[in-house]
Amino acid sequence: MTEQATAANENIEDNSFGEKMVQWRENAGLTRKDFARKLNVSLTAVKNWETGHSTPKLTKYSEIAKVLGINVREMGLDANLDLDRVGDRIKYARLLRGMSIEAFSYEFGFAIQTVKSWESHAADVSDAALERISRALNVPYEFFRIKSDPHTVLENV
Repeated sequence: MTEQATAANENIEDNSFGEKMVQWRENAGLTRKDFARKLNVSLTAVKNWETGHSTPKLTKYSEIAKVLGINVREMGLDANLDLDRVGDRIKYARLLRGMSIEAFSYEFGFAIQTVKSWESHAADVSDAALERISRALNVPYEFFRIKSDPHTVLENV
């Protein structure tokens, strides 16, 4: 099951995400229509998110957070990630930038399969690759050091 399908199933069973989405949107002073327009999505998509029938793509979370004026962590972007693993930190940084694996790979010259291997923990990531990823995603290299708290590192960015 994909991440999005897992998240969608969890949200259908427990619509707290959808309820939070409504609250965040209303706190931002946006109607569904305004919210949809700012995100360049359909009104139906927003309605489905808010009612728990679907969830936004993970790559959309950072854009949603900006529109709503909230921290992306409040949305649970890192809820299913083990940030004690480098591959999950790469994935988290990529998602914070709103990039799919394909977009990230294409834009920064990584092979898609290599990025997938890193994020699934099937391959080790060299220091040189981490430095390149750090520069590409504009994330401090310290973020990828397992001993550091990734959220604290990102607060200073």
